[in-house]
Amino acid sequence: MSGERELLVLLIAFGAALLGSMSGGSASALTTPAWLAMGVPLPTAVATDKLAGACWTLLGARNFLARRSVDWRLLAGMTVLGLVGAWFGALVTVKLDPELLKRVVGGAILLLVVVLLLRPRLGAKPGPVRLSRPATGIFALPLGFYEGMLGAGNSLVATLLLCWGRGHDLIGALGHYYVLAFSWCALAAASYIGHGYADVALMIPATAGSCAGGYLGSRIASQRGTGFVRGLFVVVGSALGLKLLLGL
Repeated sequence: MSGERELLVLLIAFGAALLGSMSGGSASALTTPAWLAMGVPLPTAVATDKLAGACWTLLGARNFLARRSVDWRLLAGMTVLGLVGAWFGALVTVKLDPELLKRVVGGAILLLVVVLLLRPRLGAKPGPVRLSRPATGIFALPLGFYEGMLGAGNSLVATLLLCWGRGHDLIGALGHYYVLAFSWCALAAASYIGHGYADVALMIPATAGSCAGGYLGSRIASQRGTGFVRGLFVVVGSALGLKLLLGL
């Protein structure tokens, strides 16, 4: 990979993680198509995004959860179930291009955006707990499965689940999700790399750019507050949902 291409990869990864970490949107929804356009095979492109995601989500979690109470019991249960799902999701992606699942997830994201618009108080501040930890934890299995496959839009689904089910505000919910995403992405990346889908020349600049963008974006969002995140959540969620639904 030439120096110019490495710089392009770094800048794409930086911009995608910057926007994704601020809004709860998916950085991989921007980066995966970019790597594919460069001629990278799908499993290698996803492996690159999973490795980068494992790094920048850890930085994002640190910024979003600073000086906040963390529900470690919930995270422990969801991490384990999600890891099981992520492992199988990675195996599926190696075998096929999950276009149908992308469209289903796109429709689900648009539905969640509508729910958020109809319920302006959801995620604006901490609310009542509606689901127990075990009931919430069950959702980690399908969330982890999709994270292992592609993960585009997963943060939007998981964040609203934690807002509605566990009463977190948007920033707290995003912070908790990023802790989960760190472990799920790390396992998925290990699975892809173990199957031989690794491009070091792509992974290094993509991870570096993602870490810088994820750190800066999460710092900005945590300082601006839930209103800022909510606005971006709606805009980015609508765009991402349409992109996945229409297969763009």
